[in-house]
Amino acid sequence: MERINSPLWLLLDSRHSGGIETHVLELAAGLKQYNINVQVVFLNNYGTHPLRVALQDKQIKTISLDGSIRLLWNEIRKVSPVLIHTHGYKAGIFGRLCARLTSTPVVSTYHSGERLYGKLALSNLLDRYSAGLANKVYVVSPQIGQRLKVDADIVKNFIATKTLEISKGKQVAFVGRLSHEKGPDIYLQLARCFPNESFHIYGTGTLEPVLKKSASNNVHFHGQQDNMTSVWSEIGLLVMPSRFEGLPMAALEAMGRGIPVMAFDVGALSHLIKSNENGWLVEPTRIEPLSQYFQQWLEMNSSKKEQCKHAAQSTIKQRFSTQVVMPELIHSYQKISKLEISHNADLDI
Repeated sequence: MERINSPLWLLLDSRHSGGIETHVLELAAGLKQYNINVQVVFLNNYGTHPLRVALQDKQIKTISLDGSIRLLWNEIRKVSPVLIHTHGYKAGIFGRLCARLTSTPVVSTYHSGERLYGKLALSNLLDRYSAGLANKVYVVSPQIGQRLKVDADIVKNFIATKTLEISKGKQVAFVGRLSHEKGPDIYLQLARCFPNESFHIYGTGTLEPVLKKSASNNVHFHGQQDNMTSVWSEIGLLVMPSRFEGLPMAALEAMGRGIPVMAFDVGALSHLIKSNENGWLVEPTRIEPLSQYFQQWLEMNSSKKEQCKHAAQSTIKQRFSTQVVMPELIHSYQKISKLEISHNADLDI
């Protein structure tokens, strides 16, 4: 079956915006800059989606299916993609199975490894145990790879940095899903330790009602943000008290704009943050050292803060930018598929 001029598919099942969606947007945009025919396939159509809008703004084709494995299988047979790259539980399970049945090269990225419950726990189990169906498996942190039964390569999350400007914002912020593994409850503890400072929360999740009831008056909930671009310019410090992480896109997005990150030392965050240089790493779940570092940040003079901001931005440009990571990823694609790159591709992205 000839696939040389066929599209490369990025497959996901998504209802809302989050880290995976941001990663897919950056990946699709990076592939397009190499003149690769990339298409983003939504396994299910949940209606208007900010990722679909953002992709269309970049003139990247999207396909929306009905959530069934039958339609996915038929669409793969009809389109014959050169490669399928899956993201997330259901897309991974369905995508790998259909790819195998149609002899299509398939790779999967595992972005998350926290322990789940209920129906999500079953999906997570099937996702992990079906990893062996992929031709290649990527994980965004060593801890996630340890939970799989197959060999996996660590792949960096990345962002485009050319148009990013340093934020001049002052807000202290939490950005992410309001769930136990992200530690929003610990963020509220920090807020209670500093009643004269304002703390902002961007995101929603299952814990939101409980958090709102227990939050002190200096905490401001802003809800789900479908487009963070204007929000980042208001933030001066990102606090990530996560109990479990991979390599969070929110940290990259913040540091790429010169926003230092204060985070618990989990997942691959130690590959990103150097304490007292471009942010702060804290022993997990301990509020005392987190409070001490926060006090240190409050007492820093403007010159020291500027040094920290520029160091954060430099880290992303040099190690976690599109132009650094994309060539490695494309080379990996080419080892298992007939993916070709146009000689006219803009390699300086």
